Amino acid sequence: MNWLAGLIDRVAAQSTTDWTFVERLPDPGLGIADRAIEPDECYIEIFVESLRLKQARRLATAFHGVVYLFARLSQQGDEDAEMAAVSKPAKLAELDSTNLDRVITVSSQMMGAVPWRGGTLGLELGLFSVKKGNLLSPLIDYVTRVSAQGGISFIGQVKPFLPLITEGMDLIAGQTSDSVIEVALDTDMALSESRLCAIVAVPKGGINTAKLTLDPSDRKLLIDGRPLEEGYCVFSIRRSDKKADYGAIPELKAAFGALRSAIAANDTAQSERALAAFRRSVIISSDLIPADKNRLIEKATALHAAALGSGPIAVGRAETAILDVGASELADLDLYDETGSGGPDGKESRGTGSW
Repeated sequence: MNWLAGLIDRVAAQSTTDWTFVERLPDPGLGIADRAIEPDECYIEIFVESLRLKQARRLATAFHGVVYLFARLSQQGDEDAEMAAVSKPAKLAELDSTNLDRVITVSSQMMGAVPWRGGTLGLELGLFSVKKGNLLSPLIDYVTRVSAQGGISFIGQVKPFLPLITEGMDLIAGQTSDSVIEVALDTDMALSESRLCAIVAVPKGGINTAKLTLDPSDRKLLIDGRPLEEGYCVFSIRRSDKKADYGAIPELKAAFGALRSAIAANDTAQSERALAAFRRSVIISSDLIPADKNRLIEKATALHAAALGSGPIAVGRAETAILDVGASELADLDLYDETGSGGPDGKESRGTGSW
């Protein structure tokens, strides 16, 4: 989209806009980096890990911290997928100059699990400080709500919201006396493994990146083992084997609802048509990797057979799990056989983009 690249040239708060980009930071035992990212075998997620603000001093008043993300990913047989998000983290709300020595640890999701098809990742990431005021504060709230409505994980759902998000950010950042870019990045990345990265508000070549590490306790950026006293944003690009929010994919949720209604009506012909429609929706979905598509179709087919088939019900694991939960919603199909775990790896899903 290149919106951020043009904006950097217009409203940067320092003489140089060629900030230092550290494409790989050593993982201090967080288990994030160096996991293989393979086309059609996994999802990728983007998290902001920690932040330090510095340029906001020029605003000389209370301000909001705003994070903007835009990502472009390849799609097989289709145009590239585009995702965008704007967030106003609670920890960056209504700060003032007395807060600027603090490192803000967030470790929060900016892009949910999206299938990795290979190719390159186009990435724009910007950290802004925006003066609190009658004009910009409501606009920030509006753009943040639009971003949340668009979602950070569903390719088809976010597309209509992309112009509103970027136009809203253009209005915010265009108020040059009331907003400032702390750090920003506009790049294309080839991915073969997950990684921890950083953008540092120092001109390229002005810092020895080999001396940069992360504090494992709060993910602050260190240089020679001491806290770095510059503005920065640490973020991660993570591999995920599972899509925790698969049950909320809009078109699949609707197709499964139709299937569930047909089964409840005890209409075999209608339910078979609904199952075929659900299968088509899953196959053409841009939000799932092939293995998860196959698994979801198998689960729905087993549910249909168990509900409307004749003879004894099979007692295999898939059928038992389905009958135990009743499958009133798509998420009840328990795609990863993790009933009661709260999500993949036993963790709560963070696909809402909430900070």
